[in-house]
Amino acid sequence: MTRKRRNKNKQVRLSNLTLHKLDWLEWITIGLAGWFLFYPKPYNILLGVLLAIPIIGLLLNGLHKPSIATLVEISSDKDGDDKYDVADFIDVAAWIILLRTLLDYEFESVYSMIIPGTLACVIVLTILFVTHKLIEQSNRNKWWIYCSLIFQISLYSYAGTYAANCTYDYSEPKVYNAKIVSKRISTGSQGRKTYYLKVTPWGHHYDEEEISVAESQYNEMQTGQTIKIDLKKGLFNIPWYYIE
Repeated sequence: MTRKRRNKNKQVRLSNLTLHKLDWLEWITIGLAGWFLFYPKPYNILLGVLLAIPIIGLLLNGLHKPSIATLVEISSDKDGDDKYDVADFIDVAAWIILLRTLLDYEFESVYSMIIPGTLACVIVLTILFVTHKLIEQSNRNKWWIYCSLIFQISLYSYAGTYAANCTYDYSEPKVYNAKIVSKRISTGSQGRKTYYLKVTPWGHHYDEEEISVAESQYNEMQTGQTIKIDLKKGLFNIPWYYIE
């Protein structure tokens, strides 16, 4: 066995060993993620816990300052190609927060999220690099490990920033009136239905647009009805809106 191969196997074993120590946190993450996705109540508490879990995981995993490689489990598929699996307490939390955010909130401006999201990403990456060592051995996994981990942390940072911005925003809304032009239901590949109301221009929205709403709102509101749209400042100054 070559030295390079031995280093790779050692790195993979170290990754597995360290991640197994946090199995309990990964199972908690998966359980809470399922709860938050399918029955998001109490919303504020569940989101807060899922936002905290990746940070807690990084700190616990980094107690003895292991290699960054310990956060990515490497396995091989049937063709012998490497697969990179970031620790579930990071990637499961990131994807569920993103999905829940897309389902629950409307974006006023994606550009307004760039600075707060980037700042959050820098903070989390700083925690990562302070608590973990860089990968010393040079092998073909090195940059894939970095890319996989940084991608998931970026996803968590931007999704988490926007979710917190809306969920914990207690500012007074600015109210606009708009009229419902039409209604439609979109059915996804898994049979999930999304309900949309097309409304007339309002505020800085100069064209008719579709806004996703809950099923109960969809059933209560009729075409031609005048509705109120609340525009809020956002906890991190990222504007967002919703139909009353």
